[in-house]
Amino acid sequence: MPEPNSSISSFKQFLLKILLPLILIIGAGGYVFNYLFEQQIVFKSQGCGAYKVNRILYTTTPDEIPIFGSSRAEGSLLPDSIGKNYFNYGISATKYNVTLFFLEQECMKKKNTPWIIMNLDLNGLEYGPGDLSNYIPNSGCEPVRSLLDTYYMSYFRIPFIRYYGCFETYLRSYMNDKLELTKVNNKGASIEKNIIPKEQFAEMIRIRKMTTTEFAYDTVLSGKLFSLIATNSARKFLFLISPYHSSFFYKFENPEDASRLLDSLRTYPNVKVLDFSKMPLPDSMFLNTSHLNFRGTVVFNRVLRDSLNAIGVK
Repeated sequence: MPEPNSSISSFKQFLLKILLPLILIIGAGGYVFNYLFEQQIVFKSQGCGAYKVNRILYTTTPDEIPIFGSSRAEGSLLPDSIGKNYFNYGISATKYNVTLFFLEQECMKKKNTPWIIMNLDLNGLEYGPGDLSNYIPNSGCEPVRSLLDTYYMSYFRIPFIRYYGCFETYLRSYMNDKLELTKVNNKGASIEKNIIPKEQFAEMIRIRKMTTTEFAYDTVLSGKLFSLIATNSARKFLFLISPYHSSFFYKFENPEDASRLLDSLRTYPNVKVLDFSKMPLPDSMFLNTSHLNFRGTVVFNRVLRDSLNAIGVK
């Protein structure tokens, strides 16, 4: 029966001469593309969350004063407006477990300056990683995997394929960082230029006044925060609440819980608190009821710079 042997032999030749080399070429091409894409696109955009995660893990700038937090940090603190050694690590849509991840990595570094700025949102201490594309390039790192927890996917280990569905996100961040079409970018900060029309902002205010807001207090996150402060007595922690529109407080149900956290923080000798949450600013300086636009940021940062100088944050 020669036919089966001939078929098997032909298949082996096809496997060895065509299919296997093709797989190796595609694999090698994917690996090279993955490396170049990360090095030339992802890690070339300071406003990209993935860049910030990589920076906090692997880069130590001795004189740098880091700024940690969510979009309210990213979009309201312009490093060069408040000093020469600041970098904004804020990442949009992230919650306080991500802020603590950054803080933990920072506390492992040996720095010339002791200061760390922590933006605090009045939504409280909550969990949420935000966009997973922020973590994929460093998902093999144990602290990142631990942060992702159940959000970690096994395909994050596979070069090129792990970025499926994320290429546009990285490219958009890269292009905006270079062209600044709608945002002003500066050392990690990404601040909207747009001024919202009065009618549109009036509608935002109306919706906000009907929206109940609560300060969430998670004891695990607060315990970790207090532990990091207590065990890093050589570092100085500045907790900052940047401005909200007055309508934010219309149905803010438990401001006393936020005050209680701030009071607890103030008991530590290496902690300062600056609360600008109710700083009066006109509607034209807000992007929405919880975020400033560029005009508002310039005014706020001018006042903030003076406050930082007054307490010796340099």
